[in-house]
Amino acid sequence: EVSEEERVREAEKFLRDLCEQRIPKRYTTERLAKVEEQYPRQSPLDVVRSRLDQELEIITSKGMCDYLLIVYDFIAWAKEQGIPVGPGRGSGAGSIILYLIGITDIEPLRFNLFFERFINPERMSYPDIDVDICMDRRSEVIEYTLKKYGKEKVAQIITFGTMKAKMAIKDVGRVLNVPLSKVNDIAKLVPEDPTMTLEKAFEIDPELKAMGANDEEAGRILEFAQKLEGSIRNTGIHAAGLIICGDPLTDHIPVCSAKDSEIAVTQYSMKPVEAVGMLKIDFLGLKTLTSIQKTVDSIEADTGKKIDWVDLPLDDEKTFELLNHGKTQGVFQLESSGMQELAKQLHIDKFEEIIAVGALYRPGPMEMIPSFINRKHGREAIEVDHPMMGDIIKETYGIMVYQEQVMQIAQKLAGYSLGEGDVLRRAMGKKDRDEMARQRETFQKGALEHGIDQDKAIEIFDKIEKFASYGFNKSHAAAYGYLSYVTAFLKANYPKEWLAALMTCDSDDLTKVAKHIREAEGMEIEILSPDVNEADLEFRARKEGIRFAMSGIKGVGKGVVEAILTERKQNGPFKSLYDFFRRVDTSMVGKKVVENLIEAGSFDFTTWTRQQLLASVEPMFEQASRKQKEDARGILDLFSALGDEDKAFEEPPKIDSPMSKEEILAKEKELLGFYLTGHPMDAYKELIEQLGSQPFHEIDELPHGSVCRSAFIIESLKVKISAKTQRKFAILIISDGMERFELPIWPDLYEEKAPLFHENRLLFAILQVERENDSLRLRCRAVEDLSELSEDQVKTLNTIFDQVKGMAKTEAKRKKKQTNQVDMQEKEQKLHLVLDADQTRFSQIVKLKKLFHRFPGSASVAIAFHASQQRVGTLEIESKWGVGINEGLKNELQNLSFIQSFSFEE
Repeated sequence: EVSEEERVREAEKFLRDLCEQRIPKRYTTERLAKVEEQYPRQSPLDVVRSRLDQELEIITSKGMCDYLLIVYDFIAWAKEQGIPVGPGRGSGAGSIILYLIGITDIEPLRFNLFFERFINPERMSYPDIDVDICMDRRSEVIEYTLKKYGKEKVAQIITFGTMKAKMAIKDVGRVLNVPLSKVNDIAKLVPEDPTMTLEKAFEIDPELKAMGANDEEAGRILEFAQKLEGSIRNTGIHAAGLIICGDPLTDHIPVCSAKDSEIAVTQYSMKPVEAVGMLKIDFLGLKTLTSIQKTVDSIEADTGKKIDWVDLPLDDEKTFELLNHGKTQGVFQLESSGMQELAKQLHIDKFEEIIAVGALYRPGPMEMIPSFINRKHGREAIEVDHPMMGDIIKETYGIMVYQEQVMQIAQKLAGYSLGEGDVLRRAMGKKDRDEMARQRETFQKGALEHGIDQDKAIEIFDKIEKFASYGFNKSHAAAYGYLSYVTAFLKANYPKEWLAALMTCDSDDLTKVAKHIREAEGMEIEILSPDVNEADLEFRARKEGIRFAMSGIKGVGKGVVEAILTERKQNGPFKSLYDFFRRVDTSMVGKKVVENLIEAGSFDFTTWTRQQLLASVEPMFEQASRKQKEDARGILDLFSALGDEDKAFEEPPKIDSPMSKEEILAKEKELLGFYLTGHPMDAYKELIEQLGSQPFHEIDELPHGSVCRSAFIIESLKVKISAKTQRKFAILIISDGMERFELPIWPDLYEEKAPLFHENRLLFAILQVERENDSLRLRCRAVEDLSELSEDQVKTLNTIFDQVKGMAKTEAKRKKKQTNQVDMQEKEQKLHLVLDADQTRFSQIVKLKKLFHRFPGSASVAIAFHASQQRVGTLEIESKWGVGINEGLKNELQNLSFIQSFSFEE
């Protein structure tokens, strides 16, 4: 038997050998060139080996080789099976070892990611390695792990649901048989906050405390609820965590069985499990990985082209163009309206900016976004608190964005190791006062030794302390930023395949499918009907467009579709509805399913109308069902043998009252989530033109304050209650058939026109455009039902249109007047510059011109050239180089050595 010491040595050797073997594969000539860009004065291969040796030393000293090899093993197995695994998650992306052995796929040296953020040699705690796995195949990886280590050594982690304030009140009220209405009256006084306690609620709302004091029954409920609050109410299972142990788990912790699972469950929750030294790994299902794999599989199947999505070029022009037009619906982590606006304003032109965007777009650092954008485009001066910080915050335009920048600043300015810098970062994040006092003293002392005076050191420390509370982990931002890039790349270069994959992954949610379909329509990709002879289980990219999946039809399950596909594959296309009934198993494919298929357009290939098809379902189903039962029992029907049963269904039935186009479209929307064969607004096309309605793509280009007429359909809406006034208002998602907008209906208008606001209602409205920071909002000034619009209503709407337009013009004039007054004040200002004629070169004048462009305004500029204290020339510049005088400009001018002096004249 191998001793523990020998086993540890073998694991260390195996890990080192594995890393060495992978260096040539992972560090190709191209990748080494990127490393050299980061470390220009060193051999890139030496940098790689030095970092590897450093990491191996720390990992072996902490006894972590086994841990990494366990993770390596199941990830390697998953990749061999073609199961997509994420490029990294969390701080692990900062490790070169994890990159070499394939646990992560983000090269840490190129992006300046730190191992110490993952494993800090200054701390004893183990890091977490969380792994993103394809949602559809996550269970296969868990099953492999179970078989590899044995059921007795693997367990899921229990979770305990505790009794919150509101729930405690409701549970106690139920047990005491207090009327539900009274219990709800008490519970609603507790604020909606997951962290809320009754003690805090008493302080916030005196009415709750008074109710307990004045009403004996309410007092008893609150008394008992406060005693029960925080106690365990129910158990659950951690969504992703698994415990893996070298010995049977019962040697260390108690376990129990789980309902409907062969995997045991710990009886300790996560923190106690980690406290006793158990190894926890999170197997997280990520739908994005499933979408990516489906896309690349589709591309290969249709074109033969194999896309290695793990190693894409990071300079694809189409990808950046898509991002900068804000076309990020369906792009990982960048699809919110705020992200779309940010991408458009920033104009992303390199992968590093995608990393930064992911780190900035969160509460806290979000306030830095305007400066980040303005600094990139030269509209704001890049300010650095100390020259030694320049290289550290250069890539983020002088703004601290990442936690790793705190670590670097502490290292460079105060002599910290990166591990000590991570301890500083953690102390700042936790706001540990005692530790912060020690760190402040250490930082000041170290900064002094590096030539930084005490006041400046205190100023820098205070700034990074404020930042550290919301700084983001760059390793995680880089890994997830790469997923954002991959999804944008696929959408930009293979839009049909990408959108079809998204639709398949979201096929159980018609609202999401409809969203992807709208995006496809906006990209001029046609959506093809779910024809029973063409459609598949999944949405498919085709030359003509995207074929809607049969499984995407409401009420049509996977088993039904598989039965249809099997029959179609074995015996060819279906010739008619009756041929379909005759060939499929009617015990599996029921009448309701077939009706849904018909109303979704699956049988439009026949010459019959949908209503004729629907009228035939009952008799055809009964006939086919009876025939299948007789065939199963071996009974021969004489009429069937003569073919008379087929003749009965050759002619379509007569229909007295045909379905209206509106009914057909409504059913399509209900079953597919979108309109397949038209749009409800098509019937009002002439009226819409007569009314002067502007299409949404034109409204999108209108300036602030513009007033317009618009016809649209309500696709969805949410009715809410104002927290301040307790009045109802609605948020509508509206469409003109091509594009969509969000439209708030505020309380006054909502209360006046409430009956109008329902899904699929066609409306005609007077809208006003409001813009702020390039984002567009619409305000509804008046609205009527388009389908019942009278002449009087049109006149009223036109009057309101003229009134609102008049008010908008008046407001625009007022603002212009104010602006002109400001401009006049600026024009009266003048900037006087004195330049050293001996030192000034043409390139410096160009530099000065660029500086003025960054600070635009109307103040004139006078430049005097001096040589040996004598004026040798003067240059007067009026509007061409006019500048806006502010502190940013003053700071920039002070840093230009060829400027002898400058002053401002009012």
